Amino acid sequence: MIKRIISIALAVVMIFAMAVVAVSAAEVTDSNVGADSSNSAGADTSSAVSGAGNMIYFDASGWKNFTTIFCHVWQRGGDAFFSWQSKKEACTKQGSKYAYDLSKLDSSTTVSGGLQSGKDYCVIFSADTGVQTYDLTFGKPCIGDTAKLTGKKVENPVDSEKQALEAVWSSNSSAYGPHLAITSIGNIVGSKLCPNEKGTEVIGDWLPTYYKSKNVNAESTLVKAYPKFGIKTADDIQVAYAYILSKKTGEDEAAMKKMLEDAFKKAYPSQKAAKIDDKKAKNQSEAIKNGGGSTSAISSGSSSSSSSSTGSSGSTTNSSGSGADGEEDTIFFVLAGVMLAAAGVMFVTRRRRAE
Repeated sequence: MIKRIISIALAVVMIFAMAVVAVSAAEVTDSNVGADSSNSAGADTSSAVSGAGNMIYFDASGWKNFTTIFCHVWQRGGDAFFSWQSKKEACTKQGSKYAYDLSKLDSSTTVSGGLQSGKDYCVIFSADTGVQTYDLTFGKPCIGDTAKLTGKKVENPVDSEKQALEAVWSSNSSAYGPHLAITSIGNIVGSKLCPNEKGTEVIGDWLPTYYKSKNVNAESTLVKAYPKFGIKTADDIQVAYAYILSKKTGEDEAAMKKMLEDAFKKAYPSQKAAKIDDKKAKNQSEAIKNGGGSTSAISSGSSSSSSSSTGSSGSTTNSSGSGADGEEDTIFFVLAGVMLAAAGVMFVTRRRRAE
């Protein structure tokens, strides 16, 4: 009779324990679902939510006789999300403005992940009549903002015979704007680098293409460009040269090195002449290639950060290692209780047998 009572008690304890574990597991699942849904609505690392809160706008005032306005977005130094004036780039008319739904970018097959924080983008608005804006720097903080024309024309950086119309953001003009660039004939156009873009990279991208060009005096262009692109110290041209080496362009690196040094001497005559260290530049170029190309980290000695101006990534990790609200600890204590109960039953059983 005692054995039967003990067996029934054990069974009840095990059933109760399984029920508690199941409830705890369900609570963990429900908690995670809630966390994911809130994160997707507010996290910067994911693509922005589709709908009215995921739009950018363009004021096409002054443009005439067009049928469609297009929005062309690309990642700086990389691919465009869609081909020029494709169906996925078409804007919709909303009042006096034209709106583009950024959730369309999620379906791109050339740039994955849609619009993301910590990455640099540019945008061009154009019409089916052939008119278009100049490259406008762009990022997640610009969501909901309106680009408007200034009435100014900007030289095309690649083809000097072409011009585009300057546009600026209505609310984000302090951080984003017409892309600062060096043209094919040595003019400095635009006003804003992308948030994560470095002047040393712009110089390093431009020089290998134009240092031998008959259409531009590359050294004179560097003299003008250095102050505008933040090239102010010998370390800066050292990093710019290392960036050029990391690209392995196959061009005359010694000639470009001398041009960088001579231009620095002319741009800052009061400073000590800058000399590029070949061995150091080679090591830096390897670091740029292996470390993802962060030239700022090399010059300052600090680690780079991909955080955007909007804040942290929005992830919600728990440093303690436990799950949400400590449910994993609850399960552990329940199981421990079951084991203690089982040990107690075994002890009682043995004692009864001894008696």
